[in-house]
Amino acid sequence: MGRGIVLMGCLVVTMLACLGGAVATEYIVGGSRGWTASPNITIGYYDKWAANKTFKGGDSLRFELNGTHNVANVSRENYDNCIKTTTLAFGGNSWYILTLPENANGTNYYISTVNSDCENGQKLAINFVSLTSAGSPSSSASSITAVALSMLVLSIIAMFRS
Repeated sequence: MGRGIVLMGCLVVTMLACLGGAVATEYIVGGSRGWTASPNITIGYYDKWAANKTFKGGDSLRFELNGTHNVANVSRENYDNCIKTTTLAFGGNSWYILTLPENANGTNYYISTVNSDCENGQKLAINFVSLTSAGSPSSSASSITAVALSMLVLSIIAMFRS
């Protein structure tokens, strides 16, 4: 009986570890600096910030809007040329949370449309993967989780048969 409880405990821990791979993440854009303009950041700062992160559908971006800064979701052309478009959120010591679509892949582009913020580096391009795309981290986690759950159920049945 004691051995069965230990086995069940190990399986539960394994299952919980697998579930952790499928959880969405909230990123504070720019880290401790937030969504700000020069002289607080330099050109390329946000792209460097995003470069070592893996964004997936369902994750969220938290833009901490200090002062007059805002955020707009733009096309690649508007990103490259800092063309001002409709904004998603306006500043004033607030924040804006954007959840990435679960069914899309590719790159999203964001800029500040205030004055010359974009030209001075307040812009972000992120690549993300869909939760539903084949071979994505969450697909692997879901498969492993299903196996772990099956093993847990079989172990419980076996434990009660002993």
